[in-house]
Amino acid sequence: MVEDVTGKMNVMLASIGAFVFYSLGAVTQGRRVFSQSGSRQVVLAATAVGAIFQTVALYLSLHGPGGINLGLFNITSLSSLMVTMVVLLSSLRKPSESLFLLILPFTILTVLLAWLAPVDHIVWQPPSMMVAHVLLSVLAYGILMVAAFQALMLSYQERQLKHHNRRKIMQALPPLQTMEKLLFEYVAVGLILLTLALVSGFLFMDDMFATRIIHKTILSILAWVLFATLLIGRRLYGWRGQTAMRWTVAGLVMLMVAYFGWHLIVELLLTST
Repeated sequence: MVEDVTGKMNVMLASIGAFVFYSLGAVTQGRRVFSQSGSRQVVLAATAVGAIFQTVALYLSLHGPGGINLGLFNITSLSSLMVTMVVLLSSLRKPSESLFLLILPFTILTVLLAWLAPVDHIVWQPPSMMVAHVLLSVLAYGILMVAAFQALMLSYQERQLKHHNRRKIMQALPPLQTMEKLLFEYVAVGLILLTLALVSGFLFMDDMFATRIIHKTILSILAWVLFATLLIGRRLYGWRGQTAMRWTVAGLVMLMVAYFGWHLIVELLLTST
């Protein structure tokens, strides 16, 4: 009992730390965009510290005395951590920090949900290959979510340029060609990871087409097809702009329904009846 209380207290403290530093990063990035008064170094440093706190909170939430807790909000928080880390690392060599305007509020929300509204889904001593499959899936979702955020910002930037909009947010964004290059890099890396996740699932899991998860498998495959088609269309037909945005967002929505939609039904709806 004492260990359980101590564990919850540590999760609370780590979650509050993540909330504070992520909020600092988001506010500072907002100031950089809208008033050009914030510091890029503060954004990156605050986000990095926030990610450390979120990692600690997730580690404590995932590892319990009964096994590994793969509950809905833990997985959602893990996905948002992957998204944040991808953009943070990308920002060290490319101007990607503008994405934090969209990503950090989402990450803050997932941290708070994992702390304040935990949903348990305990797996006792899962096989190592199952853990690898889950991690590959989460990392693929994370990078493809970054691609979707990038696609939305690229679409917004393209629309504003067509209307000759010179707002400060437009001046803070990288050139259109850079944004577009980043988008397709994210999609390509995400597709590779999604491929590995699907292959690992088919090789090391026996129930990929079981009745309870067949729709998850099929939707994940359809998402793979959408992202692969986008890259082929880019290569052969020069797809970009609104077309790239639609295909990217459609693929991500398919993945989110495949994974998080299933967890939502199983863990929140069925368990409450």
